[in-house]
Amino acid sequence: MSGDAAFIKRRIEGIREIAIVADSVFAWDKEWYPAATSGALSLIFLFIWYQDPSMLTLMSALGLVATLVDFAVPRIQTRFFPESAWTAEKEKKLEQICQELMFVKTGLERIIETVSVYKRSSPIIYFVTVVVTLYILAYLGALFSGFFLSYLCMLTLFLIPGLHRRGFLKKYCAVLILKIGDFVKAKKLE
Repeated sequence: MSGDAAFIKRRIEGIREIAIVADSVFAWDKEWYPAATSGALSLIFLFIWYQDPSMLTLMSALGLVATLVDFAVPRIQTRFFPESAWTAEKEKKLEQICQELMFVKTGLERIIETVSVYKRSSPIIYFVTVVVTLYILAYLGALFSGFFLSYLCMLTLFLIPGLHRRGFLKKYCAVLILKIGDFVKAKKLE
């Protein structure tokens, strides 16, 4: 295991059983997991929409929930998942989860580095791309509520791991990825 993956593994050691269950849910190991995930997220957003809290109240409530989860989950985990129940198979699964998290972290770092390099090498194209992207996002923000867009972003974020593991992203987005790759290669040759 590489250094970054080992670091991630140490960071999630206190919630390792929960991480394995969450990975199973997000990877759609059972057919009903995507429905449960999207249904639970929809109920949470419906509850927040119904309550209509101010931004300060919402941020405080989210911070409170995050603090309670951070405090309670490791303690609850030790009661429901004793140390003796930890197996070599679960250890291997945890290492796989850490590798995947490291892959995501590395991918995000590469995207940031690529954008930074692109900004230095082609500042005009970078500027136009950023302005057009921000304009499109502002237009979408004017058409739809920010709350609805947040819901769609969270739903997409929660469903992407399952789509990836089932091969749907590769199958349906391969053409788009190839086009982007060809565009980047063409720009590098110029």
